[in-house]
Amino acid sequence: MPVIALAAGFLVSLLAALLFVPAVRRIAERVGWIDAPDGDRKVHDRAVPNVGGIAIVAAACVGIAVMTLARLELPRSISGILTVPDKLVVLGALMIALVGFWDDLKEISHRTKFAAQLIVTALAFLGGARVMVFDGPLGDGALALAVSAVLTVVWMVGMMNAVNLIDGMDGLAAGVVTVAFLGLAGVHALGGDLGALVLVAAVCGALIGFLRYNFAPASIFMGDSGSLFLGYVLAAYALRGTSHPHPVLALVIPAVVMGIPVLDTGVSILRRKMTGKPLFFPDRDHIHHRLQAQMSTRRAAVTLYLFGAFLALGALAMTQMDWKGASLTFMGGTAVVYAFLCYVHYLPTPSGIAQFLGRRRRLQRLMDDRSELRNEAPRAGRIAHERFEPVAGPER
Repeated sequence: MPVIALAAGFLVSLLAALLFVPAVRRIAERVGWIDAPDGDRKVHDRAVPNVGGIAIVAAACVGIAVMTLARLELPRSISGILTVPDKLVVLGALMIALVGFWDDLKEISHRTKFAAQLIVTALAFLGGARVMVFDGPLGDGALALAVSAVLTVVWMVGMMNAVNLIDGMDGLAAGVVTVAFLGLAGVHALGGDLGALVLVAAVCGALIGFLRYNFAPASIFMGDSGSLFLGYVLAAYALRGTSHPHPVLALVIPAVVMGIPVLDTGVSILRRKMTGKPLFFPDRDHIHHRLQAQMSTRRAAVTLYLFGAFLALGALAMTQMDWKGASLTFMGGTAVVYAFLCYVHYLPTPSGIAQFLGRRRRLQRLMDDRSELRNEAPRAGRIAHERFEPVAGPER
């Protein structure tokens, strides 16, 4: 019975998205909620509505409502699979979706958006979505709670912005998040936690329905209302329970499942820091941009779907291994991922890194030499002036 209820909720969310997305698109075109190309980062060939996230949220809510009603009809012993997420977590998801919608319309400041992300993260933390600090030197007191709060903020805010960053190509964010949700559901299921599958079924149904209109060539974008909502829900779901008895692997495995947004965000931060650009400086050097330069948008999206599935399968395998086996699997997978990213020219090869470091050292030596010359010039001038200054003769 729970499986039937989950399937029904998935189908309801899917059908709701197929109805809501074109309706939202028509309204957006009528009132001007569109994203116009600018010839720089926004390279789509026409103005496209950018508020599809509202349809995703609405469709997911319909699916959750259906499964909640179905849960009421089931015996308590088998209704645990249809556990509804904590009300505070749901409230935070709706709040960040509204903030994203407002940003799609008015482009609010980074500070305002960050403040909103902190508020909804606090709601998730109070609702039980938090990074668990295991027994150890920190104990179970106030210090452990503070460390848990800081790590939760880093995880939740980072994931919201990570999903937002990968939403730069038709069909990419919706497909990658769907794969990540399915991977996390598998991780939790292998760990014996079948609760909250209601969330997975509803969101995945809504996303697949949305992909009907968002896959290249997209007729609607999800916008910040969708990417912030999905990043928040994905991050909160990842913090449900624990994926492995070892505390380090329990943190690593969810990050592996969501490896595409995590990796792209980390590389973007490092790239901007090395080039001296602001953290929020937009560019066209993300992984999907590199793939788009080598293949069609559709092929690039499918390639990243498969890449995400590879990461999810690796994470699933790690949940069934001990510390040593999981560590070896992680290192082997890291080597494969690095080779793939070098192949698509997203990361430099070892020889490229050596050349880059060599150029930096030569440039630094050149700058040091110039600095020494500038410092020597005034001193040489003073010596020359003293050497050739005429000596006054005796007075007559």
